Amino acid sequence: MMQRIELPEVERAVHGLRLRGHALYLQPRGRPPLGFLAHARGARPVLPERTVATAATIALLESAQPRALRRAAPLSASWGQSFALGSLRLTVHPAGHVLGSAQLRCQADGLDLVYAADIGGAGTRASSTAEPREQLTCETLVIRALYGSPRYVFAPREELLERARAFVEKTRSEGRTPVLIAAALGAAQDLVKHLGERGLVLRLHAAVYRACQVYVAQGVALPGFARLDEEGDAVLVPPTVRLDRLRLGETRICALSGRALDGPLPGDEAIPLSDHAGFDELLEYALRSGARHVLAIEGHADELARALRGKGVQAMALREHHQLDLPGI
Repeated sequence: MMQRIELPEVERAVHGLRLRGHALYLQPRGRPPLGFLAHARGARPVLPERTVATAATIALLESAQPRALRRAAPLSASWGQSFALGSLRLTVHPAGHVLGSAQLRCQADGLDLVYAADIGGAGTRASSTAEPREQLTCETLVIRALYGSPRYVFAPREELLERARAFVEKTRSEGRTPVLIAAALGAAQDLVKHLGERGLVLRLHAAVYRACQVYVAQGVALPGFARLDEEGDAVLVPPTVRLDRLRLGETRICALSGRALDGPLPGDEAIPLSDHAGFDELLEYALRSGARHVLAIEGHADELARALRGKGVQAMALREHHQLDLPGI
């Protein structure tokens, strides 16, 4: 007899992932009346009419997307302080992904759900510029599985940052310009901090420079960064930049991304530096949450859900268009 599977407390709706029976979108797309923004990285140019986010996320959006933010009526949420929104009680907790990144606890009659969104690493894999990730417990856990495949297990962050420093030093000794390619939020600030504390000044693309200014205003110490047209020891740009337009002379390029575990990336060297938790950390987080139901979304959701079911947890993968990956079906 097939085991009966309970449907989750979330659903795919016209504007993204929504709490079933409530107006709150956890992963909003377009402009719904109410949505939660877990972090500022990759934020869409159109935000919900009312957007729940942390103060740091709002500050980063104000710097990068001021027009979108002005139309969003942001609702600033403080760490660990519950507040009511309609019939829901909501609380944000640090996710450890980038500065201001948050997990959202949603409580109501019969509902105890944590939307963990994009959690970062912990312990030796934790970011030095994001708030330390909190481990939450709940009845239902919704977690993004970007690196939810067993092949994504990352080395300690210090080791990877040291590899970036060695790349910079070696390239400079050859008389060439070191170019680091990394996400404008998260990896970029960890690189600025690690290399800056070792006497190296990074010349930053405008998007990275603005983000670093917000980090500093939020109390994160970031020594050793300058504008792209100023003096420095290495250049740091996001992946979207066309390097041929920067006129940097003779360069060596190092790409920093968790995708480096998939194989070579464009450039001379690749380092698997990720702001997201790897497979083993996602698995451990879900198990330690004590959740009776786990819903894995996006990325390698199928593989993470399968691994959790192997540990005795009722887990499912939610795909686009309302499709659920149910065991036995």
